Amino acid sequence: MNLDELQKQIKQLTLNSGAKLVGVGSRERLEKAPSSANMGYCLPEAKSCIIWVYPNPINALENYFAKKERMSIKQFQYFAYTSAWTTAQRIKQFIEDNTEYKAFAVIPNGKYRKEEGSFSFLEADLAYPDFSLRYGAVAAGLGHLGWSGNLVTKEYGGSLYLAGVLTTAPLKPDPMAEENYCNKCKVCFQACTTGYFDKDKEEDIQEVIIGGYKEIYAKRGTYSKCGIGCAGLVGVSEDNSWSTWTANHICIKQYPNQEWKAKPFIRKQIMKKILIDKNTPSELRKFNKRIVKSFAKVAAHENTGLRPLKDTNPRCGNCSFICVADHKKRIELLELLKNSGKLYLDEEGREFVRQITKNGEEVTYYPPTEKEFFSNLDKKE
Repeated sequence: MNLDELQKQIKQLTLNSGAKLVGVGSRERLEKAPSSANMGYCLPEAKSCIIWVYPNPINALENYFAKKERMSIKQFQYFAYTSAWTTAQRIKQFIEDNTEYKAFAVIPNGKYRKEEGSFSFLEADLAYPDFSLRYGAVAAGLGHLGWSGNLVTKEYGGSLYLAGVLTTAPLKPDPMAEENYCNKCKVCFQACTTGYFDKDKEEDIQEVIIGGYKEIYAKRGTYSKCGIGCAGLVGVSEDNSWSTWTANHICIKQYPNQEWKAKPFIRKQIMKKILIDKNTPSELRKFNKRIVKSFAKVAAHENTGLRPLKDTNPRCGNCSFICVADHKKRIELLELLKNSGKLYLDEEGREFVRQITKNGEEVTYYPPTEKEFFSNLDKKE
């Protein structure tokens, strides 16, 4: 099989899996990028990366940000990560069965370099994947890094999941994206309750140069600040008017990133409060312990592609989710979020939402549970 045919068939395999974009990047384009762009770390002599994209469905995002239900996003996230991993394995096998070249299936999320320091989403200052799919995606011509640090594409913005394979085959790289489609609207910053990345300052720790293009993104804080919020352990807006999909109404955006890093006792105090403190209602402590237990199980696998649906529980991810391609839609999603109210737990531990309407009236309702949501889907089918 010649290289052109190989490349064509690999791309078709990704599209058959439900991906909407796919591109090929070269090792040369990543030579001046940070260490996590080094293909050789995973596969010595690797020359090419194949990266593909699963964008979030708009209707699922609308329901998620309005707090109507989060199960549609849960279902799609599970599909995206499992498809990313199974397709990567399938492509690796296809390359090695049909050519003399080697390949490496990149884990879609959850695997970090141990030599860069012990990794825990509660403790880590920085985290480096074995191979950065974001860097690979830029090298493959799919887009550039946006203000939040996520990949932003022309077609789908940054509301997407990435997958990839490395190979020793010298495939033809696709053209680099000529334009960065992040318009610096900072909607991502407004949707974040952690303050993990800065509103105005650019990251200056290390240059990210891919294919001769310098990627510009926001200065980042300590990774644990993002982790504790994205996991759903805390999350409320600075004005206390809305929350993420968590019942822990603690705003950590109030702690500057330098203070969060210099004073690790802050995060320990927060964890003690939400997991142990008897002043915290028992149903809320149980809720938090389930979150920690679920993430611990996933961390043990070091691969979200192996995560079961039961342990797929998106509760934040706002900076990525909200970054759809259409700027007007981004603003609409932000307004839905700002008016979505806060999540609570009743005495049985079931999630419910309290919302203040435009007329100033308080509305309380129960989003569908996982069992209710999927039972209704089965009935519709």
